[in-house]
Formats: sequence, C-alpha cells, structure tokens
Amino acid sequence: MLLVWTGPVGIVLVLTGWMVCAGFLPPPSPTMTGAALADLWSHGRSLKLLGMVLCVWGGSLYVTFTVAVGILLRRSQPDQRVLATAQTALGTFGTVFFSLNFLVLAAVAYRPEQPPETLQSLHDLGFIMTFSPVAPFTFQYIAIGLAVLQDRSESPLFPRWLGYANLWVALLLVPACAIPFFKTGPMAWNGILAFWIPVAVFVAWFAIMFATMRNIVRLGNAEQLEVP
Repeated sequence: MLLVWTGPVGIVLVLTGWMVCAGFLPPPSPTMTGAALADLWSHGRSLKLLGMVLCVWGGSLYVTFTVAVGILLRRSQPDQRVLATAQTALGTFGTVFFSLNFLVLAAVAYRPEQPPETLQSLHDLGFIMTFSPVAPFTFQYIAIGLAVLQDRSESPLFPRWLGYANLWVALLLVPACAIPFFKTGPMAWNGILAFWIPVAVFVAWFAIMFATMRNIVRLGNAEQLEVP
C-alpha cells in the first residue's frame, strides 16, 4: 500500500512544483528568446528553483509506483510475468526522463544571467526533455494494457476496462514525440496535442491506476484477515 501511495504523492509534488512554484502552466512559448527569456528566468528565480527540486522528488517516486504496478501484475498472472517485468523496466527507465529534465531546468534558474545562447539551449533542452520523451511511457502502458487484457481468469485482479484505458493513454501520448519539429501550433510543447492532452491523460492515468490498485490491495488485506 505504501508503494501504491507514492503514485499520487509523486504527481502532486510534480504538479505543485511545476504549476504553483515555477508557474509553468501554460508553459512559456517555444518562440520566446533573448531578453524575454532572460526575464522569465530572472523573475521568481527562487520559486522556480524550489519548484524544480519538488519536481525531481516527485518524479523519482514514479519508479516506486511502477514497482507497485509490477507486483500486482505478477500476482494476477503468476505464470506469465514477461509483460509485468517489461513494464517495470520501462517505468524505471522512464523515471530518468521524469527527473533529469527538471535538473536541466534548475540549471537555467541557477544562472539566469548567463549568455543568451547558453540560456536558450538549456531552456529548450529542459522543455523538450520534459514533454517529448514519451516512448518509454507509451511502451509501458501498452505492456500494462496487454497484461491486463490477457488475464482470462474467472476473477481477474484488474478490471478489463483498465487494460483498454492504458492502451488509450499510450496512444494519446504519442503526438508529444514530435515536439522537436515544431515551435508553434498544436504540436509545439505548449500545444493541445503535445501538451494539454498528454498531460491530462498522464495525470488521469495516475488517478485510475491508484484507485484501482488501492482497492485491490485493500481487498487482498481484508481477505487475508478473514477468520475461517
């Protein structure tokens, strides 16, 4: 249950750091350059640094939540653990992109007075790394979806709708991989297809996975405590 709770705690830390402290909702436009960019990072510098620190802590908890998913998937299909293991490995790898990117942005706030070219490069790298590396997460959710749908037992641990939900989340994350090609429009890092929809479904994924797994763990604990 402790591992299950790291999911909502982690995403709350990330959202608080990103939206409240750093003020990056919506994200700054990819077309921002020069003096405007320097002013962005100079304003509220300490809060931005605090926000990135919170994001690193929250993002790191993604790996523990992934482990919780893997444990329950392995219990649901003891004889077929390949997909459960694959999703755990992919989620662990994805955690690198869900924490290192915030350190890159912290480096921008650390020295906002640095040369415009350096500031621009770090700023672009940080935001592209934040939203574009969706591949490990997409493959992870496909693995979870397939693992859930393969459970043909009379009393499956996970409901089948959760498998389809994971596949849909995986599909809706894909447009964000095109962020490096665009500075404006729906595919830019502040666009509807590359930011708003992927972020919304990503947060929704945490909500539905947490609610489902919490019920599974609570039910399992209750069954263990039953007196014959």
